[in-house]
Amino acid sequence: MKNRLIMLEGLPGTGKSTNSFKLYEQLILGGKKVRWIHEVSQPHPVLFFTESCMTKEEYRDFKKKYPEVAALLDEVAEVRETTVGIDQETVGRRAQDAKEQAWYQELLKYDAFPTSLDRYEFRALEKWAAFARNAAKDEDTIFILDSSFFQYQIFTYLLKAASYERLEEFVSKIAECIEPLNPLLIYLYREHTEDSIAFMKEQRGEQALVSTWERDKGEPYYQSKQKDVTAFYDFLKDYAKSAESLFETLKFDKRKIEISANNWKAYEDEMLGLLEIPRIEIPAYKAQEGTFVNAEHGLSFAIKDNVMKDPEGVQRHLSPKSQDEFFVEGIPTILKFFEEDSTRLLGQQIIPQWTETGTVYTREKNEE
Repeated sequence: MKNRLIMLEGLPGTGKSTNSFKLYEQLILGGKKVRWIHEVSQPHPVLFFTESCMTKEEYRDFKKKYPEVAALLDEVAEVRETTVGIDQETVGRRAQDAKEQAWYQELLKYDAFPTSLDRYEFRALEKWAAFARNAAKDEDTIFILDSSFFQYQIFTYLLKAASYERLEEFVSKIAECIEPLNPLLIYLYREHTEDSIAFMKEQRGEQALVSTWERDKGEPYYQSKQKDVTAFYDFLKDYAKSAESLFETLKFDKRKIEISANNWKAYEDEMLGLLEIPRIEIPAYKAQEGTFVNAEHGLSFAIKDNVMKDPEGVQRHLSPKSQDEFFVEGIPTILKFFEEDSTRLLGQQIIPQWTETGTVYTREKNEE
């Protein structure tokens, strides 16, 4: 395939993760090696969610101060050119009672956010450059990246009330980093931003939008805005304008897909056509049923008729990859059943603990 990096962007609620999943599924069924980096993959190779970021000197000093966790930190650290990233959630899970320890509390003081834009740009470009270098070495893998190239950057810059020109300059530097991967950008949009806002209200509930506004209302962008959720609607309109302008500046492969009709199969076909790959029919296999438990973490999920009710109560369709492996709808997780009553999680971990790669769940005996 020509494009080693496929990026899906658009306003919240435009189907970035949904369509990333479909591409992930189809590419793997077609025999490709694929890594889908979900918006909330953990640790995330280009974004900052739960990362503590130190200089290399700070990292050395930290390990000297807390030698009891030095080996653990080295195990999870992402070492870049001048900085080191430590995912807080990962180390918190691997060390017993970590969040009560002095070393963990000090680690939190190095949280990558909040920070100035100058510092963010420096750290973020190091992450993008490291990702691009590592991806270039993995020549057989196709990478899918959603909500990272536009969404995270636009949110960051708009909330800081930074100029569009500064945003465009930064995005152009990211584009330079990833150019060797022959990226393809797919931008999903509705003709009217108001339609996307209405869709989000319908699908997520207005309270979800209110919660986002309440989370961010202290940021510079909102200081001259109305003091209710309608300010977030204005934010989304400004987001759309920025994204449209950024799209026009890009020199690599790109395509806009208008999704107002919600004809998702047609959009999938268009994306597959862009990649010049045929649609593969999903094989007809049925997943093992019952309640599957991981006693160590106190987590469980239930499966019936190829539908999983995950540990957070979300229902996710399971689509077969093979007789023993099943894609989990909407996330880069694959269930691999083995023996008669166990399943191991493969793929890419996201923030919820239950998705940790390699975790084994065993079916409760009374449900055999």
